[in-house]
Amino acid sequence: MTDRYLRRPVPAFVFVGVVVPSALLVVATATIAAWLPRLPDPVAMHWGESGVDGFGPRWTLFLTPLIAAGLVLLCTVVVLTSSRMQARRGRATWSPTARFLGAVNLGTAGFLGGMSVLTAGVQLDLAGAADSPDILPWTIAGLGALVLLAVLGWFLQPSTAVEPSDQTTPAPVRVFSGERAAWLGSVSVSRTGSIVLGALSTVLLAIAVLLLVRAPEDGAWGSAFAVLAISLAMLVVMGSMLAFRVRVNQAGLRVRSLVGWPSISIPLDEIAKVEVVECDPFGEFGGWGWRLATDGRRGVVLRAGPALQITRTKGTVFVVTVDGAEQAGAVLEGLRVAGASG
Repeated sequence: MTDRYLRRPVPAFVFVGVVVPSALLVVATATIAAWLPRLPDPVAMHWGESGVDGFGPRWTLFLTPLIAAGLVLLCTVVVLTSSRMQARRGRATWSPTARFLGAVNLGTAGFLGGMSVLTAGVQLDLAGAADSPDILPWTIAGLGALVLLAVLGWFLQPSTAVEPSDQTTPAPVRVFSGERAAWLGSVSVSRTGSIVLGALSTVLLAIAVLLLVRAPEDGAWGSAFAVLAISLAMLVVMGSMLAFRVRVNQAGLRVRSLVGWPSISIPLDEIAKVEVVECDPFGEFGGWGWRLATDGRRGVVLRAGPALQITRTKGTVFVVTVDGAEQAGAVLEGLRVAGASG
């Protein structure tokens, strides 16, 4: 890995995505703590069409900055862990996804930290939390500030391209007329991917459970069930992408999830080039699973390391990370050459 490549984006990410968001959340938490004696007990926590319709003890005001801190920490761990793993492999990869997550950290901390301070501020010195004014206009303004902070965070970080990996065309296995050749393999998500997906699943379920617990008090049953349904759907989708089977034979290349979906088949006569490359799922594709890279490549990328890269006759590129990518590529190239020769 070239140190020069990461000399600018890493410090910029740390400043924009870690230092500034942490400072904003610390200021928000300290402000709420200083205001606690001047707040009613219980405090207002939710507003509806008719005004305040949800209450909680004073300490619940700290939940929003705490959730924001957890989201910032999760994004930071994902970005820096992926970067460190690639450094061990000798590659410098800093993807637009890392830049995006740094911007998201800034916007999230600014919005949630600001909303927590606003929620406490409108209740200062009130006799009862039910007298709190409506905060909807401020919420809309806060969403606008979130977008502005995220855009600012994006442009405060330098633009970088993924450092290309070496691409090799495997020596084809010779396939004689009338012979059949096949290669079978499988791939499962890496430990890093498992940790990230597990953490994301936990966050999604925690938010859904929290909304369900508060629904009797807030009356927001519709929102709670909607979030729960979305969370369960995302868990099903993520679960379907934990492991895939890879098959190479006279029919071409087939990559299929263990649960049957998603699946892709590329016929032999649609393959223009077979290559073996080094792949960084997060750096090049922004995550793990069935992904689309910023350069237009599609792929099933579950772990860093060797990958089979197929360029189709129509110009699209498909990548699959799998153990034994060299052997799979040799068999597929042999079948392609044999097919092309008649």
